Amino acid sequence: MGKRGLRVAVAAAALAVVGTAAASQPPTLLSVAQTNRHPSATFSIPGADDATIYLADKPDRATDGSFLQENVKEVGLLTTDEIQRGSWLDSSQIDPGLYYVLLRATDYDCIGQPTCLDGYSNMLTLTVPKPRLSYRASVRAYHYLHEAALTLRVSPLGERLPYKVCWRLRNNRRRCLASAVAGYSWNSSAEDQVSVRLRGLARRTTFRWYVHGSLIATKTADTRAY
Repeated sequence: MGKRGLRVAVAAAALAVVGTAAASQPPTLLSVAQTNRHPSATFSIPGADDATIYLADKPDRATDGSFLQENVKEVGLLTTDEIQRGSWLDSSQIDPGLYYVLLRATDYDCIGQPTCLDGYSNMLTLTVPKPRLSYRASVRAYHYLHEAALTLRVSPLGERLPYKVCWRLRNNRRRCLASAVAGYSWNSSAEDQVSVRLRGLARRTTFRWYVHGSLIATKTADTRAY
């Protein structure tokens, strides 16, 4: 066979493969949801022997239909029972945010047949909201140091949260101090502490904490400067 004939044969084989892939039946992702940040999905993959669910934080896809690897945040390998049941619940929690979801399924018993189940499903989106935050503030005056420690505790917190604490001096002037609580897990609490000089404060001072302009905590303490 000459070079021209070889090129024609290779091209024909490639077209055959493309044609077979195009004729295969993709799986159907019916719905996605979450419970306490555990993602779940329902799907239709009759006859599938293998199936995997992918969650990515961006919708960008490679030429084979998969998500770009750097954007994949969670992978769920479906068990035989989950495949037969048509539903999946992840044992792991995911961080709050917007996710794009794909299902990859294959029926190995009919590979090469036009109606064989194989490939990636339609893409759905899943929004995982942030947990409701609870705030706890405290004030501890260290009179011998002539300062007070102001602590804000936030639970749970998996991100950096800026805040502001304000109070009034003895002359009624308002003072504020900006800081941030650095959270590292949406299953754990985090706290931040700032110090305030007692000089210029009244015998008792009320401190107020604000997040995004909203009052979230108030604490009054003995702030006499001895």
